Amino acid sequence: MEKIRLFVVAVAGAALMTVSSHGQGLTMNFVANNGASVQFNGASDSFDFNSGSNGYQWNVSDEVGGSSAVGLNASVLGGPFSYGPITISGSGLYQIQYATVLGPLGDLKMSDGTGGFLTATVNWIDLATYAQAFGDLNASLDVNVTDINYTGTNPDLQFLTANQPGSMDVSFQFTTSETLTQLSTGTGPYTTSCSASLSVVPEPSTLAVAGLSGLVLLWLRQRKQPKSTGI
Repeated sequence: MEKIRLFVVAVAGAALMTVSSHGQGLTMNFVANNGASVQFNGASDSFDFNSGSNGYQWNVSDEVGGSSAVGLNASVLGGPFSYGPITISGSGLYQIQYATVLGPLGDLKMSDGTGGFLTATVNWIDLATYAQAFGDLNASLDVNVTDINYTGTNPDLQFLTANQPGSMDVSFQFTTSETLTQLSTGTGPYTTSCSASLSVVPEPSTLAVAGLSGLVLLWLRQRKQPKSTGI
């Protein structure tokens, strides 16, 4: 009986490690590289990402649930990205200006620092500005990163690939106050500073949970069996 109990506990620990690898998920936070920006293109109702002096837009400044990707560089290519009509709600400090991003899809490329690359497809979904202070792409953190591919050895990039799809958002800040309407007039370009994040939350391991459930049932059944009287 004691051996069965210990076996169940051991498998339970292994199952929990499988389910909760990288905690409850992984989030990479990006800061802009020197010279990188989001560029709005005025009346063409579109935006681009400008790369920094090292050829990439962002680098991973910190992570939640990991550490092996800190310092790695990434970019989203494929612009300009067009957006549709602007919807305005609220006023003053509470005004939100919103538009749906029409496309195209973006191409995420992330270097692992050793010659390998993670690639993925990004759908920006929507764009919004708040008052005249800042704005976001995919502020709701909807799932928008798919087709993640990576064949290298970086653990956190492997985790992103194994637990896709993911969510990516970009926040941008203005040096001078701008609304989306203002960013969508004239010839531009209007540039802003920016930061970003990329997250995945893994699904529980069905196999591990099922195996653990079976062992628990076995243990309970053994406990219910009457002890031998020796007769």
